[in-house]
Amino acid sequence: MKSKIIGGLLLGGIMAILFGCAKKETIDLKLKLEVGQVDRVYVATVMKGSSASYQNIIEMRFTTEAIKPDRNVIGVKVFRISMTSGAGGQQGNYDSNKDIKEMTEEEKNIHQEFQHLLNQSFLVSVNNKGKVVEPFRNKNGDRRRPTNQIINISNIYIPFPDEPVSLGSEWDAEREEPLTKIKTASTYKLTEINDKEIIITVASKIENKESHIDNEATGHYILDRKTCKMISGEFSIDVNDNGGKGKVFFKFRSIPD
Repeated sequence: MKSKIIGGLLLGGIMAILFGCAKKETIDLKLKLEVGQVDRVYVATVMKGSSASYQNIIEMRFTTEAIKPDRNVIGVKVFRISMTSGAGGQQGNYDSNKDIKEMTEEEKNIHQEFQHLLNQSFLVSVNNKGKVVEPFRNKNGDRRRPTNQIINISNIYIPFPDEPVSLGSEWDAEREEPLTKIKTASTYKLTEINDKEIIITVASKIENKESHIDNEATGHYILDRKTCKMISGEFSIDVNDNGGKGKVFFKFRSIPD
Protein backbone atom coordinates (compact mmCIF):
# COMPACT_ATOMS: atom_id res chain seq x y z
CA MET A 1 0.00 0.00 0.00
CA LYS A 2 2.81 2.33 0.97
CA SER A 3 4.65 1.64 -2.28
CA LYS A 4 1.52 2.49 -4.29
CA ILE A 5 1.19 5.84 -2.53
CA ILE A 6 4.84 6.65 -3.13
CA GLY A 7 4.51 5.59 -6.79
CA GLY A 8 1.47 7.82 -7.22
CA LEU A 9 3.26 10.79 -5.71
CA LEU A 10 6.27 10.25 -7.97
CA LEU A 11 4.04 9.99 -11.07
CA GLY A 12 2.20 13.15 -10.07
CA GLY A 13 5.49 14.95 -9.58
CA ILE A 14 6.79 13.88 -12.98
CA MET A 15 3.57 15.00 -14.71
CA ALA A 16 3.73 18.37 -12.93
CA ILE A 17 7.31 18.85 -14.08
CA LEU A 18 6.48 17.89 -17.67
CA PHE A 19 3.43 20.10 -17.97
CA GLY A 20 4.95 22.86 -15.89
CA CYS A 21 7.89 23.05 -18.25
CA ALA A 22 5.78 22.84 -21.40
CA LYS A 23 6.13 25.99 -23.47
CA LYS A 24 3.08 28.08 -24.32
CA GLU A 25 2.12 28.31 -27.99
CA THR A 26 3.57 31.51 -29.41
CA ILE A 27 2.53 33.37 -32.53
CA ASP A 28 4.16 36.18 -34.47
CA LEU A 29 1.32 38.58 -35.26
CA LYS A 30 2.00 39.87 -38.75
CA LEU A 31 -0.19 40.92 -41.66
CA LYS A 32 0.06 38.63 -44.69
CA LEU A 33 -1.55 40.42 -47.64
CA GLU A 34 -1.53 39.56 -51.34
CA VAL A 35 -1.45 41.95 -54.29
CA GLY A 36 -4.85 42.14 -55.96
CA GLN A 37 -6.71 41.00 -52.87
CA VAL A 38 -10.06 42.81 -52.47
CA ASP A 39 -12.10 43.04 -49.28
CA ARG A 40 -15.35 44.74 -48.47
CA VAL A 41 -14.99 46.67 -45.24
CA TYR A 42 -17.98 47.92 -43.26
CA VAL A 43 -17.64 50.54 -40.54
CA ALA A 44 -20.67 51.39 -38.41
CA THR A 45 -20.99 54.11 -35.79
CA VAL A 46 -24.06 53.80 -33.59
CA MET A 47 -25.03 56.26 -30.87
CA LYS A 48 -27.79 55.44 -28.42
CA GLY A 49 -28.76 58.17 -25.97
CA SER A 50 -31.62 59.27 -23.78
CA SER A 51 -32.69 62.02 -26.17
CA ALA A 52 -31.21 61.09 -29.54
CA SER A 53 -29.97 58.18 -31.63
CA TYR A 54 -27.72 57.97 -34.66
CA GLN A 55 -26.32 55.36 -37.04
CA ASN A 56 -23.77 55.85 -39.78
CA ILE A 57 -22.51 53.03 -42.02
CA ILE A 58 -19.66 53.38 -44.52
CA GLU A 59 -19.09 50.56 -47.00
CA MET A 60 -15.72 50.40 -48.77
CA ARG A 61 -13.54 48.24 -50.98
CA PHE A 62 -9.96 47.72 -49.84
CA THR A 63 -7.62 46.56 -52.62
CA THR A 64 -4.01 45.57 -51.89
CA GLU A 65 -2.17 47.38 -54.69
CA ALA A 66 1.47 46.84 -53.72
CA ILE A 67 3.56 45.03 -51.14
CA LYS A 68 6.89 46.62 -50.34
CA PRO A 69 9.53 45.79 -47.69
CA ASP A 70 8.36 48.57 -45.40
CA ARG A 71 4.67 48.88 -46.28
CA ASN A 72 1.51 47.48 -47.84
CA VAL A 73 -0.18 49.99 -50.16
CA ILE A 74 -3.96 49.68 -50.04
CA GLY A 75 -6.45 51.36 -52.34
CA VAL A 76 -9.71 52.47 -50.71
CA LYS A 77 -12.95 53.24 -52.54
CA VAL A 78 -16.11 54.29 -50.73
CA PHE A 79 -19.15 52.91 -52.52
CA ARG A 80 -21.94 53.56 -50.04
CA ILE A 81 -22.75 55.85 -47.10
CA SER A 82 -25.98 55.53 -45.15
CA MET A 83 -27.24 57.41 -42.10
CA THR A 84 -30.22 57.28 -39.79
CA SER A 85 -30.81 59.78 -37.00
CA GLY A 86 -33.60 60.48 -34.57
CA ALA A 87 -34.26 63.22 -32.02
CA GLY A 88 -37.36 64.83 -30.56
CA GLY A 89 -39.65 62.35 -32.26
CA GLN A 90 -38.28 63.19 -35.72
CA GLN A 91 -36.20 60.88 -37.87
CA GLY A 92 -33.89 61.54 -40.79
CA ASN A 93 -32.45 59.11 -43.34
CA TYR A 94 -29.85 59.20 -46.08
CA ASP A 95 -28.52 56.52 -48.43
CA SER A 96 -26.03 57.36 -51.17
CA ASN A 97 -27.38 54.46 -53.26
CA LYS A 98 -30.84 56.01 -53.40
CA ASP A 99 -31.91 57.45 -56.75
CA ILE A 100 -31.21 61.17 -56.54
CA LYS A 101 -34.57 61.86 -58.18
CA GLU A 102 -36.26 60.30 -55.17
CA MET A 103 -34.22 62.20 -52.58
CA THR A 104 -35.63 65.06 -50.51
CA GLU A 105 -33.89 68.44 -50.62
CA GLU A 106 -32.19 67.65 -47.32
CA GLU A 107 -30.95 64.31 -48.67
CA LYS A 108 -29.66 66.02 -51.83
CA ASN A 109 -27.69 68.50 -49.72
CA ILE A 110 -26.11 65.66 -47.73
CA HIS A 111 -25.39 63.79 -50.97
CA GLN A 112 -23.62 66.83 -52.36
CA GLU A 113 -21.41 67.07 -49.26
CA PHE A 114 -20.32 63.44 -49.67
CA GLN A 115 -19.36 63.68 -53.34
CA HIS A 116 -15.69 64.25 -52.48
CA LEU A 117 -15.70 60.81 -50.84
CA LEU A 118 -17.90 58.92 -53.29
CA ASN A 119 -16.20 60.14 -56.46
CA GLN A 120 -12.56 59.63 -55.51
CA SER A 121 -10.15 56.82 -54.81
CA PHE A 122 -7.73 56.90 -51.89
CA LEU A 123 -4.53 55.22 -50.76
CA VAL A 124 -3.32 54.28 -47.32
CA SER A 125 -0.18 52.40 -46.29
CA VAL A 126 0.39 50.13 -43.29
CA ASN A 127 3.34 47.91 -42.47
CA ASN A 128 3.18 44.21 -41.61
CA LYS A 129 2.87 45.07 -37.91
CA GLY A 130 -0.29 47.09 -38.49
CA LYS A 131 1.32 50.49 -38.03
CA VAL A 132 0.03 53.27 -40.29
CA VAL A 133 2.95 54.38 -42.47
CA GLU A 134 1.00 56.86 -44.59
CA PRO A 135 -2.53 58.13 -43.82
CA PHE A 136 -5.29 58.61 -46.37
CA ARG A 137 -4.46 60.61 -49.46
CA ASN A 138 -6.18 61.09 -52.79
CA LYS A 139 -4.98 58.42 -55.19
CA ASN A 140 -4.38 60.93 -57.97
CA GLY A 141 -3.67 63.89 -55.71
CA ASP A 142 -0.66 65.67 -54.32
CA ARG A 143 1.32 63.45 -51.93
CA ARG A 144 2.21 66.52 -49.89
CA ARG A 145 -1.44 67.21 -49.07
CA PRO A 146 -2.89 64.77 -46.56
CA THR A 147 -6.55 63.87 -46.97
CA ASN A 148 -8.97 64.05 -44.07
CA GLN A 149 -9.40 60.51 -42.85
CA ILE A 150 -12.52 58.76 -44.08
CA ILE A 151 -12.23 56.48 -41.10
CA ASN A 152 -9.58 55.87 -38.48
CA ILE A 153 -7.50 53.27 -40.29
CA SER A 154 -5.96 52.21 -36.95
CA ASN A 155 -9.34 50.70 -36.10
CA ILE A 156 -9.04 48.34 -39.07
CA TYR A 157 -5.36 47.42 -38.83
CA ILE A 158 -4.56 47.24 -35.14
CA PRO A 159 -0.89 47.48 -34.05
CA PHE A 160 0.98 44.28 -33.27
CA PRO A 161 4.00 43.89 -30.96
CA ASP A 162 7.44 43.29 -32.46
CA GLU A 163 8.03 40.10 -30.48
CA PRO A 164 6.00 36.85 -30.67
CA VAL A 165 3.15 36.59 -28.16
CA SER A 166 1.23 33.82 -26.41
CA LEU A 167 -2.13 33.44 -24.71
CA GLY A 168 -2.51 36.16 -22.11
CA SER A 169 0.18 38.44 -23.59
CA GLU A 170 -0.45 42.18 -23.40
CA TRP A 171 1.06 45.13 -25.28
CA ASP A 172 0.51 48.89 -25.35
CA ALA A 173 0.22 51.34 -28.22
CA GLU A 174 -0.39 55.08 -28.47
CA ARG A 175 -1.50 57.27 -31.33
CA GLU A 176 -2.49 60.88 -31.96
CA GLU A 177 -4.91 61.99 -34.65
CA PRO A 178 -3.10 64.52 -36.89
CA LEU A 179 -6.09 66.83 -37.31
CA THR A 180 -7.99 66.63 -34.02
CA LYS A 181 -4.89 66.03 -31.84
CA ILE A 182 -6.90 63.48 -29.87
CA LYS A 183 -4.59 61.01 -28.12
CA THR A 184 -5.47 57.36 -27.60
CA ALA A 185 -3.52 55.00 -25.33
CA SER A 186 -4.56 51.37 -25.76
CA THR A 187 -3.75 48.07 -24.11
CA TYR A 188 -4.27 44.93 -26.19
CA LYS A 189 -4.51 41.40 -24.82
CA LEU A 190 -4.42 38.08 -26.65
CA THR A 191 -7.28 36.09 -25.14
CA GLU A 192 -7.85 33.20 -27.57
CA ILE A 193 -6.08 31.30 -30.34
CA ASN A 194 -7.76 28.53 -32.32
CA ASP A 195 -7.32 26.90 -35.73
CA LYS A 196 -9.14 29.69 -37.57
CA GLU A 197 -9.20 32.80 -35.40
CA ILE A 198 -7.26 35.00 -33.01
CA ILE A 199 -9.21 37.06 -30.47
CA ILE A 200 -7.71 40.22 -28.99
CA THR A 201 -9.36 42.48 -26.43
CA VAL A 202 -8.65 46.21 -26.23
CA ALA A 203 -9.03 48.83 -23.52
CA SER A 204 -8.32 52.44 -24.51
CA LYS A 205 -8.14 55.82 -22.85
CA ILE A 206 -9.01 58.69 -25.18
CA GLU A 207 -7.76 62.17 -24.27
CA ASN A 208 -9.21 65.27 -25.92
CA LYS A 209 -7.27 68.32 -24.71
CA GLU A 210 -9.50 70.81 -26.52
CA SER A 211 -12.71 69.64 -24.87
CA HIS A 212 -10.98 68.59 -21.63
CA ILE A 213 -12.89 65.31 -21.80
CA ASP A 214 -11.41 61.87 -21.31
CA ASN A 215 -13.23 58.73 -22.36
CA GLU A 216 -12.54 55.05 -21.96
CA ALA A 217 -13.33 52.46 -24.61
CA THR A 218 -13.41 48.68 -24.39
CA GLY A 219 -13.92 46.05 -27.04
CA HIS A 220 -12.38 43.18 -28.98
CA TYR A 221 -11.17 42.08 -32.42
CA ILE A 222 -11.40 38.77 -34.23
CA LEU A 223 -8.52 38.18 -36.66
CA ASP A 224 -7.94 35.53 -39.29
CA ARG A 225 -5.36 33.05 -37.95
CA LYS A 226 -3.44 32.71 -41.23
CA THR A 227 -3.30 36.34 -42.36
CA CYS A 228 -3.91 38.32 -39.12
CA LYS A 229 -6.45 40.39 -41.06
CA MET A 230 -9.44 41.74 -39.20
CA ILE A 231 -12.61 39.68 -39.59
CA SER A 232 -14.67 41.78 -37.20
CA GLY A 233 -14.26 44.11 -34.28
CA GLU A 234 -16.15 46.43 -32.02
CA PHE A 235 -15.70 48.74 -29.08
CA SER A 236 -17.93 51.12 -27.16
CA ILE A 237 -17.61 54.44 -25.31
CA ASP A 238 -19.88 55.95 -22.66
CA VAL A 239 -20.90 59.55 -23.47
CA ASN A 240 -23.07 62.32 -22.04
CA ASP A 241 -26.32 63.00 -23.89
CA ASN A 242 -27.76 66.36 -22.80
CA GLY A 243 -27.16 65.52 -19.18
CA GLY A 244 -28.22 61.91 -19.61
CA LYS A 245 -26.23 58.80 -20.34
CA GLY A 246 -25.48 57.51 -23.80
CA LYS A 247 -23.25 55.00 -25.51
CA VAL A 248 -21.41 55.05 -28.82
CA PHE A 249 -20.63 51.75 -30.53
CA PHE A 250 -18.03 51.34 -33.28
CA LYS A 251 -18.34 48.13 -35.28
CA PHE A 252 -16.14 46.79 -38.09
CA ARG A 253 -16.35 43.89 -40.48
CA SER A 254 -14.24 42.71 -43.42
CA ILE A 255 -15.17 40.01 -45.93
CA PRO A 256 -13.47 38.92 -49.17
CA ASP A 257 -15.09 40.55 -52.19
